[in-house]
Amino acid sequence: MKYVRKVTGPQTRWLARVSLFRRVASLILIVWFSSGCANKDRGELPTAKAEIGDLHQTVAISGTVKAKRESFLPAPYAGYVRKLFVEVGSRVKKGDPLITITANLSPEEVGFPMRAAFDGMVSQVLRSEGDYVTNSGNESRLIKLEDRSQMQIESDVPEADFTKVKIGQKARIRVNAIQGLEFDGEIVQIFQSAREADNSWDRKGGSFPIRIQLKNPTPEVVSGLSSVVEIRVASREKVLRLPQEFVLREQGKFAVIKKKNNERVEVKTGLRTESFIEITEGLKAGDEVVFPLAKEAGDAN
Repeated sequence: MKYVRKVTGPQTRWLARVSLFRRVASLILIVWFSSGCANKDRGELPTAKAEIGDLHQTVAISGTVKAKRESFLPAPYAGYVRKLFVEVGSRVKKGDPLITITANLSPEEVGFPMRAAFDGMVSQVLRSEGDYVTNSGNESRLIKLEDRSQMQIESDVPEADFTKVKIGQKARIRVNAIQGLEFDGEIVQIFQSAREADNSWDRKGGSFPIRIQLKNPTPEVVSGLSSVVEIRVASREKVLRLPQEFVLREQGKFAVIKKKNNERVEVKTGLRTESFIEITEGLKAGDEVVFPLAKEAGDAN
């Protein structure tokens, strides 16, 4: 049997007083230490100066390079490839012969060539002479013809950013496969209905297809390459700005802590970007502010 010592009477009261004393002493030490550290840390916190500069708000999306026009030439009926007039890379004019399909390969059968619907370049040849082809599904595809007189980016804008994008807005484009180059673009089309969800139960919000015309493509920019697009949706030039992390939001209002006297000052804001926020009232150029302490940041709503 395990022996347990029980404490009663005066000893119990004495132990209770010791325990209370320890808790009070600990609380005093914690308050004193926290106050001392806070005062010490305040002087060592990072600072920033309100400065005049430009602000550019952007929407970043991914996209895929596409030609202005592209078309797969399908087999008109089941048969055989009798004659190919082109190869990958061939440039053709509207009406030029591309391929001839016949029901069989007998020398007596005369086939009529299928012709290009527009000026362009042959980017894919999917069949060889003598191949049997069908006229159903993807198996019917014979040749891909592209009009590369203009190249564009096809992408989707999420619902949250749909109202920010407009026809004519400028874009900066980086094609992932082409390192060290950046291309200019402009929005030329925005769909006015969302893309259908893959699943009927998907209610997270739609995305809206857009097309962005590339202004300065190089020959290396070909269909199917992935890209990253930054669309400039708002700009301000020569405005007063601060880094975002130095501005507190408190119950729908904004404030900063001035370095001088640790004064908390309410400010009014304008355009916000990923890095900076515009200050329209409350500060002037050159005013220095300090990074808010954890408690101040915790008070923000």
